[in-house]
Amino acid sequence: MRWRENLLEKIGALVTAVLLALYVQSQLHPIIERAYEVPIELINAPQNYEVRLENSLRARVVVRGVKEWVEQTRAEQIRASVDLSRAKPGENRLAIRLDYPAEWREQLTLTPERPMVRVTLEPRLSRQFPVRVNLTGIPELQEVLAEAVPEPNSVRITGAASQVRRVRTVQITFDMTGLQGDLELEIAPTPLDERGEPVMGVQITPAEVRLRVRLIPQPTSKTVPISPRLEDLPPFPYRVIWFSVEPVSVQLRGSPARLAQINVIETAPISLRNKTSDAELRVPLKPPPGVEIRGVREVMVRVRIQREAQPEPPRPKPPAEPELQSPPPPKEDN
Repeated sequence: MRWRENLLEKIGALVTAVLLALYVQSQLHPIIERAYEVPIELINAPQNYEVRLENSLRARVVVRGVKEWVEQTRAEQIRASVDLSRAKPGENRLAIRLDYPAEWREQLTLTPERPMVRVTLEPRLSRQFPVRVNLTGIPELQEVLAEAVPEPNSVRITGAASQVRRVRTVQITFDMTGLQGDLELEIAPTPLDERGEPVMGVQITPAEVRLRVRLIPQPTSKTVPISPRLEDLPPFPYRVIWFSVEPVSVQLRGSPARLAQINVIETAPISLRNKTSDAELRVPLKPPPGVEIRGVREVMVRVRIQREAQPEPPRPKPPAEPELQSPPPPKEDN
């Protein structure tokens, strides 16, 4: 048969023509790829559960096809979702589903970089916490006491039970450095664990609270009573029945914050170990750290000592006298 003549040459020509057509096609309509980052939607999520995705809330999707088609695509046209209708409490591995325009199906190939995603379901917990204010720094105005009031004074923390249970306090930190007067501002509180580290992944309601900061003028001096510090007491059977101190109070000078912490000042320790009678002692004062004592440096302490009355030992009872027996009656003669 004549068609078999020069068969090898004919096959070679056909292969060459196909390769040439493919080459021309690849030059005119090249195949390219483009990657998009799209958010992962969680559908059919169960109520009263927190959902946590491994690593990221976004999926990387690779679009492959003819250059003209790929260049017409946009990330907004791609939807990545995970169906939680069959998820169970704990860790689950679920498939990522991609939705895109129907006309893409014959021209393009869309592939998620991670076809499966690890999803953890945990019961949701909600607790109310008071808001604590931590003021740092020194305002520009001197001799003032800073007062900070949050409104509202408590917030609700909601999230996965394991995260909410880590929260120990909710705190607002405000730096007063350079503050010249009263201030009001909106600020977001921070939930902290027992180590003072922020607890992430929980919701705060409300997300911000109003902080009112007031600077209240305070005196830099304060009068406090003096308390004698009696340590070693008189030897037995002596005891202290009364003592006094003169003067009874002293004036301190220092920062308002430090003075607010001091309500009494003590003398140096007083030893009465060898005292058996009334005594008058001049005793220096013991200034607390961070304050200065104005005027008086030592005080007069008067102590009245009395010997305790010892109970008399019980007297021995006299021996009992023997009872006298009456003589027997005389016998009658017959």
